[in-house]
Amino acid sequence: MNILIISNNYPSDNNPSYGAFVYNLVQELAKDNKITVITPQRFHKLTLKKGIGYGKERCQIIRPVYFSFSDRSILGFKTFFFTEMMYKKSVVESLKRLKEKPDVIYTHFFKNARPVLDYSEKNKIPLVVASGESTYDYWFKIPKDIHKKMFTQINHIICVSQGNKEKLVELGFDENKMTVVPNAVDYSLFRPLNKKSCKERLGLSTTKFTIGFIGHFIHRKGPNRIIKAIEMLGDENIELVCVGNRGELLKNSFTTVLNPRPNYQLPEIYNAFDVFVLPTLNEGHCNVIEEAKACAIPIISSKGTTVEGQIDSEVGILVDPLKVDEIAESIALLKSDNKLRDLMSYNLKKRAGDYGIEQRARKINEILSEFV
Repeated sequence: MNILIISNNYPSDNNPSYGAFVYNLVQELAKDNKITVITPQRFHKLTLKKGIGYGKERCQIIRPVYFSFSDRSILGFKTFFFTEMMYKKSVVESLKRLKEKPDVIYTHFFKNARPVLDYSEKNKIPLVVASGESTYDYWFKIPKDIHKKMFTQINHIICVSQGNKEKLVELGFDENKMTVVPNAVDYSLFRPLNKKSCKERLGLSTTKFTIGFIGHFIHRKGPNRIIKAIEMLGDENIELVCVGNRGELLKNSFTTVLNPRPNYQLPEIYNAFDVFVLPTLNEGHCNVIEEAKACAIPIISSKGTTVEGQIDSEVGILVDPLKVDEIAESIALLKSDNKLRDLMSYNLKKRAGDYGIEQRARKINEILSEFV
């Protein structure tokens, strides 16, 4: 198949960790298909320092640049509409550069479906959307005529969780046009490694209990709630490693901050953790939890979210993500109970490989093929 993929969430040399989960899937699909990826870049992102690269690339990548006006209200006017207009223009201009018409269009999230609705309709090209949004705030910002177009023109929706599917049904989408295909990881990359060696390579203490967090430093993800929980425990033998950016962490003496890394560098980081903590408020289907699981790291995360479909009491602990005391109690329990921690790791190792990136790509490839 000749597949056109539209995703604003895709890594680059300037931002190697951004959209790694999309990149991994696309590279797997590219083993059996011809793929072009259109991934618009915000103008200000071009000023970011180039890193060591995000990995091998099997696809043709088109990176149009657009100006973003963010999503603000100025004297009652929403800048969101200007940003959307510039974003759509960058995609439409890129479509004109295509040398041949694709067999199918596959977009990551509804934001990336909107710019290709007219192109899909005019050229009679099937449109499939992958939906893994943590919230559907975007849906309520776009005009109702666009809602109608999406209802009729989107041929199929691939949901990353049952929770996503249920939300889309509430919005008015036909559940018969949906398939749940959860996110998955590359088990040849994400796997258990020697913990002591990984800690040493990162310059971490081999005697302290290491808590890991990977994600944006924002309220929804909850790194500052982890910091407050550690402060509540007052245990000098606990250290925290936070990998990410886009936000500000509370000042403390026990946290090591690492900038976002390319996906292929993350296994060593995960394996330096004794426990992975993510008190998130909502997710689609959390990729970092799947990566931590593949590395056999016990997890503390959030009940009342789709995370409940990813971990259970055999491999982790679910807490109220807004209750710092529950986070603290769970950290203390896993720190003090080595046998429980080892049992969770053992259970994770037993489950590894059941559902990997190859199986997910195969399922998505089958769905796309149905419409070609």
